[in-house]
Amino acid sequence: MTKTVIVLGAGSGFGLAITRAFSEAGHHPVLVARNAQNLQTMTEQLHTEGLAADWIAADATDPQQTAHLFMQVTRQFGHPQTLVYNVANTALDGPLTTPTSEISQRFDTNVLGAITTSRQFLELAPTDTPRNILFTGGGAAHHPDKTTTTLSLTKAALRSYVLSLAAEMAGTNTYVGLLTIQGISGTSEAMLPANVAQIYVKAVKDRSTTEIFYPGTTANSPSEFEQLRKLTADPVKRHDFLASHPSAAAFLQNHPEFLESSGPSR
Repeated sequence: MTKTVIVLGAGSGFGLAITRAFSEAGHHPVLVARNAQNLQTMTEQLHTEGLAADWIAADATDPQQTAHLFMQVTRQFGHPQTLVYNVANTALDGPLTTPTSEISQRFDTNVLGAITTSRQFLELAPTDTPRNILFTGGGAAHHPDKTTTTLSLTKAALRSYVLSLAAEMAGTNTYVGLLTIQGISGTSEAMLPANVAQIYVKAVKDRSTTEIFYPGTTANSPSEFEQLRKLTADPVKRHDFLASHPSAAAFLQNHPEFLESSGPSR
């Protein structure tokens, strides 16, 4: 029987790569995000590659939309086996600048959405049915930085919830995994989306470790942000590095304040 995987946060980067990896492994992924046109385009791209996939538009922070999503998936494909929560607002900010209303919105996206959808997912099938819930974490949870304040606090809160949920589900047929991704997309061979995506498929196959660090097996030191600072500190080397790493260039273009920072707060 085909195993259905719901990928919440199916964007064109890691989300699409995760979807492709599961499809290549014989699963039936369902891409989920807010933008229907983007979802349709990505699904058609996968179909041209001979890969199975479907899509449903839904906002992961809207409980009514996600409840309808789960009902629709169950009706069309049966009980899904795996939920991947890959939704995140990764905007950078400092500890004194972001309005608390914006922090609240990012918390809804990065944490409350994960809590709500995981509970809804668990209500779909009997507890003796093998299921998997994977959450995309980040190195920012372990390395607070003055340019990643809200990202760090929300990823830390997500990590806390996932570890608690894993303890709650211990001894059942539900595997809960936190994929702590310690890098910025495209900055190295390991951080190519296709390589990162394989960790999700392996986690579902192994169903053992709760927190999986990638790259590496423990929390990075220095953090991915400090690594990027070192790689771009020299203007000449920065030009060459960014020319060969377009994802990192896009990151810095979207976050110009990152290069203006002199380093982490002490």
